[in-house]
Amino acid sequence: MTTNRLLMLIFVFAGIEAFAGTTDTPPEESGKSPAATVMPLTKDDQAALELGHKVQAIQRVLRNPKAPDALKAVTELGHDSRFYVMVRGWLREQLAGDQSILDANKGQASKEVMDRISFLQKAIRAIDLE
Repeated sequence: MTTNRLLMLIFVFAGIEAFAGTTDTPPEESGKSPAATVMPLTKDDQAALELGHKVQAIQRVLRNPKAPDALKAVTELGHDSRFYVMVRGWLREQLAGDQSILDANKGQASKEVMDRISFLQKAIRAIDLE
């Protein structure tokens, strides 16, 4: 659930940035065709889009931590000082949730949860130490 909230915040902020400066006037009323109102991506829009792609890559990795490029996807974003705290917090919260599942089941959890716990511990170490 925490992962979804974090992703929602990221996409809300990206959406606010993407739509800042748009008008409420429909294209038909402004005398322009809808195709003429399409604006090219600004640098901020491009940065938000790239961040969104990286966040989605981490989300995919958390669903499949055994993927060959899993650690690379996390460390690419985690080593960026602008996003380190976000990524570290996300991984830590996911690890806390998975540890809770493991503790609640007295050390018996699904292979998926055990794999994710192992991966999260490695990923957190990788972004902290490098």
